[in-house]
Amino acid sequence: MYLAFFYIDINQGVYMDFREIFLFKEINDDLLEKVKSFSIIKNLKKDEIVFYEKESPNYLHLLVKGNVRVYKVDKNGNELIIHKFKAVSLIAERANLENIPYPANCAMDSDGVIIKIEWNKFKEVLHNSNMCFEIMNSLLKKMRYLDDLIHTNLILDTKTKIAKFIYEYPELFESLKQHNIAGLLNIKPETLSRKLKFFKEEGIIENQGSKLKIKDKEKIKEYFNF
Repeated sequence: MYLAFFYIDINQGVYMDFREIFLFKEINDDLLEKVKSFSIIKNLKKDEIVFYEKESPNYLHLLVKGNVRVYKVDKNGNELIIHKFKAVSLIAERANLENIPYPANCAMDSDGVIIKIEWNKFKEVLHNSNMCFEIMNSLLKKMRYLDDLIHTNLILDTKTKIAKFIYEYPELFESLKQHNIAGLLNIKPETLSRKLKFFKEEGIIENQGSKLKIKDKEKIKEYFNF
């Protein structure tokens, strides 16, 4: 018999079947109900904290609606964004798997919903399902992203580095502030500003209010021959 497992977002009137979430697609009904018994569903507002850097990873965080940002804070109090995630996605699962404190802060980038799964209890059921594979697959994607950033920072010249970032991560480029992009690419803010001026002159990007928007993505691909 099929057992329904829903969350309800009262503000939006949204009903979602957990079977649609990648982590729970293949597990049996009894296991699903067991996971439900030690899970907490949180409706969070934009800028609410999901977890802090150095906090113990007592929960596995599953973003099922909205967006989050993972960031560090520099000595001047500025947010240096490491990554942004969209639903549906696991967040900072490496901390859970290695039993280490969260390496950065996490906050909502929009209103959204997060399922907090009690990690110690969840570990007990992992070996009886394919959920372990799904978690490892999610972690591998993040590792590929990290490897790409390392390659970008060590090998490419500054102009090509920025161009590659614009082309491969357009949504991230358009959503981040310039000092965050500079921190992510390990270049000085003034250097980034000069290079962005070049891309504007080339008709590749443009200002729209306080945001930078990509005007011609294909042109940057042809220009740098990725």
